[in-house]
Amino acid sequence: MGTRERVRRVASVLIASAGIGLGSVVAPVSVAFAQPQKKEAAPVQATDQVIFQNGRIVEGKVLEETATKVRMLVIVGGLSVETEYERSEILSIKRDAITPSGGGSGPAASPAAGAGGGSRPASREASPANPVADGSKVYTIHLKGWFGEDISQTPIRQAVADAKLHEPDYLVVIMENDWDASRFGGMGELNDDVEGFFDQLFRAEDMDPIFTAEIPREWDKPPKIVFWVKRAMGGAAFLPLVCKDIYFASDGKLGGIGGLEKAFGSTGDEMVREKQFSLRLGHAEGMAITGGYEPKLIRALARTDYVLSVGFDGGKAVYVEGMPRADRGEILLTDDGKEANEDTIQQLARGEGNDNLTLNADIAFKIGVSKGTVDTFEDLMRSLGIARTYTRVEGKSDQIMQSWREGLEKAKRDCGRIWEDYGRIQVGGDYTQRQAARGRQIRLLGDLEKILKRYEEALNPGQIGVPGLGDIGVLRERIRLEQARDRK
Repeated sequence: MGTRERVRRVASVLIASAGIGLGSVVAPVSVAFAQPQKKEAAPVQATDQVIFQNGRIVEGKVLEETATKVRMLVIVGGLSVETEYERSEILSIKRDAITPSGGGSGPAASPAAGAGGGSRPASREASPANPVADGSKVYTIHLKGWFGEDISQTPIRQAVADAKLHEPDYLVVIMENDWDASRFGGMGELNDDVEGFFDQLFRAEDMDPIFTAEIPREWDKPPKIVFWVKRAMGGAAFLPLVCKDIYFASDGKLGGIGGLEKAFGSTGDEMVREKQFSLRLGHAEGMAITGGYEPKLIRALARTDYVLSVGFDGGKAVYVEGMPRADRGEILLTDDGKEANEDTIQQLARGEGNDNLTLNADIAFKIGVSKGTVDTFEDLMRSLGIARTYTRVEGKSDQIMQSWREGLEKAKRDCGRIWEDYGRIQVGGDYTQRQAARGRQIRLLGDLEKILKRYEEALNPGQIGVPGLGDIGVLRERIRLEQARDRK
């Protein structure tokens, strides 16, 4: 038997005995060839624990994490064997979970002292002061404010263009839109079951192609797109669903698009109304399918009269239309909101209503919409497997989004001022005065039109009390006709 084969067998025996002697069950591994340790090498002490999805635990020292692999030294009685595990099999990694004992009061030996006593540079935590130049680059876009206005396709597209200059490996989109009743004269946050926001879907459709079509088409090496949901309510609920990698903050939620069946009233042709519902649901379900999510979730999010339950087969969510069957371990996601099932005011105030589905972090993770619950950026990086090697790119996305928000607010104020000035103009006096007054009217309409065109995607003229672009054209033509008919 050759030296290489003897070492391979010894390593296998050591790993097997670790599962019995240390009380830890070690995952099956393909053991890499390990050179015999030099006698003078200090023993490597276990400081980390890798916990697998099935409950197994491996103790040792994590050397490297990537999005798909974890490389570590498995420690057995002061000896070590280097191996790799699939990231998808791992539930969590606890660093410094085991306090090194023995060998004096000094720090544990560096993982650089591997099985063969050779050296390997230790990984370093990335930070602005200590970036890891050869690690994964991460670019962040933080979407804050009112969806469809502050969060809009123009600033998102500009931020993505800036990201492209940095060639990131990961593009993290933090969704944290406003959901504030003060916008409508109320106080506090809107209820999760508030109705009338489903049609913000069409604003989401303006933004969706940036992530699903433009990035794949225009980037030489498209980044991995990750949505981190802190608040995705109203139209903002649709956008993360086009992405396959979604994480939730512990208080994150996604929903606020219910009551679709009430959008067109209860009178008139029911068939016509159902066609309108189907048209909208078809658009929204298409976005969910793009991200790999069950279309039934869209119906549960959107329609109060839809009943959806979920069971689990081998850990995978199985959706069932109708009430849950306890004998199969199914749970109710949303009921029909009728009679005894109608949510109470107290339930709505506590965010516990289920007439329309609102995903929280717990439910989203259980049904596989969320890949994990993370409350800090570092937590997210650990979940992605790049915490020890990533570099956060200092791009201009925050500046771009802030500039758009400020510009939009100024545009609203300017539009109101221009329209007030227009209303103060009196067309009177002699011919020269009348013509001069009409000239000022036309100039003000031109100024108003210019602002509305610039922010057309995000400004609703009716909401700010000014005429729309079509109405401006009518007003301008009327003034010109008056000019043509006027006589000295």
